[in-house]
Formats: sequence, C-alpha cells, structure tokens
Amino acid sequence: MYRTQIFLVLSGLCLTMPIVAAPRPVRTPLNCSRGDADTAYSADITMPETAPTGGTLSVRIDSRSSGRISHLGLNYIHDMMTEYLLPAGLRLVEGSPRIVPETGTPNARAGARTWHDGSRLFFALPAHIANGETYTPPSLEFTARIDAPAGSHLPLELTRYELVANAILVGDVHTHCEPAQKPFRIAMVHVADANLP
Repeated sequence: MYRTQIFLVLSGLCLTMPIVAAPRPVRTPLNCSRGDADTAYSADITMPETAPTGGTLSVRIDSRSSGRISHLGLNYIHDMMTEYLLPAGLRLVEGSPRIVPETGTPNARAGARTWHDGSRLFFALPAHIANGETYTPPSLEFTARIDAPAGSHLPLELTRYELVANAILVGDVHTHCEPAQKPFRIAMVHVADANLP
C-alpha cells in the first residue's frame, strides 16, 4: 500500500495577552485502515500555555510538505480530510475558520475548505496529488473564545484523518486513520483568572 505522513505546524496567539511560546514537537502513530504501519502525525506546536477566562485565542495551522508521494500502482491521492476537536469551554467564534490565501502549494490549494459542526473542526483538500508529487496544504486559521473558569485545562485534539487513493487497477480506495493514542492532545491551554496581572 501507499505510505503517507502528515506534517502540521500549529501556532496560536492569545489576543489579549502578548505571550511568546516556543514550538513544541508532537508526534503520534496513526492506526489506519490501509497503508503502512508507520504512518504518523507529526507537528510543531506553537501556542500560549496560558490565556484568561473570557478571552479569545487565535489559532493557525501551517502544514509542512508531505514529502514525495510514491507507491507502485498509485495514480493520485485526493479528498484528504483532517478533523480536530475543541473541548467544552473553548467555543469556536462563528465565521472565524478560514483558509489563509496564497499559502501551501498550488497543487493543493484548489477547493480547499474548512467548516465546523459544533465543537468539531474539519479541514478538507479535494485536490488530486499525482504519484511522484509533493504538496503542502494551505494554512488554516480560526478563533475560539474561552468560556471555562480559571484553573481549567483545555486541550485541542486531533481525532481523525482520511484520504482517498486512486489506484490503477482498483480505482478509489478509502483510508481512515485515527491516533493510536486516543484522545490525542496536540495543544493545551491553561485558563487563568482574567483579573490577575
């Protein structure tokens, strides 16, 4: 089967607190319905560790290059989709999720979209990436409001990744992946008292 690795960079900035955070590498194996056993999610996470209750948090996901897509008998991959989960107490601001223009590689941008269903945030790439190519997804941004009390810990989680591989002999083959460790936290925000300096 084909082999794929997902590389993302997540960066966040608390809009009410000028906090600078260093990137934190994250990696977890993915259990997939098809493909190699060593398929993994890898990310560098840059996100404030603390934000005040009642404040907002701006998050950006900048994906890294996929590396060369290569497998015998593969035509192309398409319909890549990643799902994230926001916890109770971290509420997505309506209309804030967006694809950042002119980011990623041209072969991955066409038709890229994001949407949410309650606390679940989806990021989809319908583009066809041919066997032998590389690609970088465009960047994703969204804003969330902190409704949790001080002392809460709010994790942003990776829940699912999917893609479709078009093979020469069998056509479309759907692959579903989940983190080997569930739930898998890709970032965490500690909620502070808004009245404290």
